[in-house]
Amino acid sequence: MGNVYKPISGKANRPFFLERICTNVYSGDELIYCLGENPELLSADMFNKELIKWLDEDCSAKELAVMLEKLIKSKADVIKIVSTLLGLAPFITREEADRIIKVIKDEEGSSEFDKRKARGDFFLTKERYEYAIREYEVLLSTLDNEESERVASIYHNLGVAKSRLFLFEQAADDFLMAYDCDEDPVHYYAYIATLRFTLTDREYVKRIGDDAKMRDVTLKLEADIEEAKKEFLESGEYLDFLNKKKESEEAGRYAFCSFLDMKLNEKKEEYNKYVY
Repeated sequence: MGNVYKPISGKANRPFFLERICTNVYSGDELIYCLGENPELLSADMFNKELIKWLDEDCSAKELAVMLEKLIKSKADVIKIVSTLLGLAPFITREEADRIIKVIKDEEGSSEFDKRKARGDFFLTKERYEYAIREYEVLLSTLDNEESERVASIYHNLGVAKSRLFLFEQAADDFLMAYDCDEDPVHYYAYIATLRFTLTDREYVKRIGDDAKMRDVTLKLEADIEEAKKEFLESGEYLDFLNKKKESEEAGRYAFCSFLDMKLNEKKEEYNKYVY
C-alpha cells in the first residue's frame, strides 16, 4: 500500500491554467506535481499575482500563497522558487528534487530558440496542437532561411500539428517547405500523404501520374495505409465499436441513433481538446 500524505492545500472548484505547461491544476499539490513533471518548461514569470490569489482564495492555502508572494517580491529566480515549493511536497524525494533542479539549470543555458522549440514539441506531444502551432510560427518568424535544418524541422512539426487538426492543405504547404529546405524524404512522404487526404481520387491520380518521384512514394504510402487499416480493423477498439453498434441496432432505431450521436460527440470533444 502506498504512503498517505497530508494535502498541501484544499481542492479548488475553479482550476488554475498553467499556460506554459498547458495544464489545469486544482490544488497546491497538483501545482507542485506539474512543476516536477515539466521542469524544462518552467520560468519565473509563471509565478504571479493571479496564482497567489488562486492559492489563497480557491485552495485555502494562505501560508503557501504568502510564501510564494515573498519569493516573488524578493525577485527570486525560478530555481529558488521551484526548490522551495518542491521542499513542501512529501511525495517528492530529495533525489527527485535534485534531478528536477538540474534540468532547470541545464535549460537556463539553452538558447531562446531551443526553449521555444521544446515548448512547441511538448505541446505537440501532449496533443495541444493550437499551442504548438503558435510556438512554431513564432520560431519561424525569428529564423534566417539559411538555417535550413532548423527551419525544416519546424515546418515539418508545424505540418504535423495542422494535419492533426485536419488542416491538410496548410499542412501540405508546410511539409513541402520543409522538403525544399533540406530534401529529407520524410518531409516529402508527409507531403504526399496530406495530398492523399486533400485531393479527390481523380486529382490525386493525375498529380502522381505526372511525377515519377511521387509515384514511387505513393506505392509506399498506399502499402502503409493498407497496413494501418488492417491493424485498426483487428483492434479491440474497432471490435468493441462493432459489438456496441450491433447491440444498439437490435434495440431499435432510437437506440442506434443515440449510439451514433454519442460516438460523434466523443469525437467532437476529442477534437476540441486539441484546440482549446
